[in-house]
Amino acid sequence: MRDTVNVMREGVPAVSLVHEPFRTLAGLAAAQVGMPNAPALIYARDLVDEEPAEVVERKAREVVERAAAMLLAVGR
Repeated sequence: MRDTVNVMREGVPAVSLVHEPFRTLAGLAAAQVGMPNAPALIYARDLVDEEPAEVVERKAREVVERAAAMLLAVGR
């Protein structure tokens, strides 16, 4: 979150990728550096060693697509 905030302060669109278990911590970190509404993409904590590779790849692509959409929105 700190990196996201620092980069955004330089005028560069940014989005943090945050595992679900760290949602609260990410929010606290963003608030601590003065940007409580810093964009963060919260995604599920998966056990990739227990899933087939094609499922892991599909989930990764979904996260990438969501992140790209958020970056485009932040950049406007």
